[in-house]
Amino acid sequence: MLLQDLYLAVEKAIHDMGVNPEDTRGEDAGQWLLLRDEMPIYLDAWEDVDSNPWNYFVFEKDKTVFQISVPFCYAPTLKREEFLQEMLVVNLNLMYGKFTYNEKDNVAALVYRVPGMSFQTADLQTIVDSLCYYAEMAYHVLKDEFNLKRVLSDA
Repeated sequence: MLLQDLYLAVEKAIHDMGVNPEDTRGEDAGQWLLLRDEMPIYLDAWEDVDSNPWNYFVFEKDKTVFQISVPFCYAPTLKREEFLQEMLVVNLNLMYGKFTYNEKDNVAALVYRVPGMSFQTADLQTIVDSLCYYAEMAYHVLKDEFNLKRVLSDA
């Protein structure tokens, strides 16, 4: 898939959700920000430059990537390992996403990633709804046990 075609497909999907794509664009091409209440939902589209062992099987067919990231809480200082293990266990049950952890920013997030050619504009609303549902559920179920703090948008 051509990167420009992926950009157009993402913008069409955003538009079909009832949001003006121009209002969601980030600083760089291929970046968009949606908000659900104050929760940030980052959409990114890019072209990989190099293959890696984890994506080699699709790299030669399609170098483009589409990703949604929903950072929902800061990982706890205490009991961090137990928190991360809980996220790994819960991953088995998730549809349209997986938990991930960004150590640099100490943020837990839900992520959806597919090759650009697999992105379907009609699916964006369902995927966003699913990721936001999981983010809310995980936060509310685990906040007291792990003393979690929300990630909120400053946009």
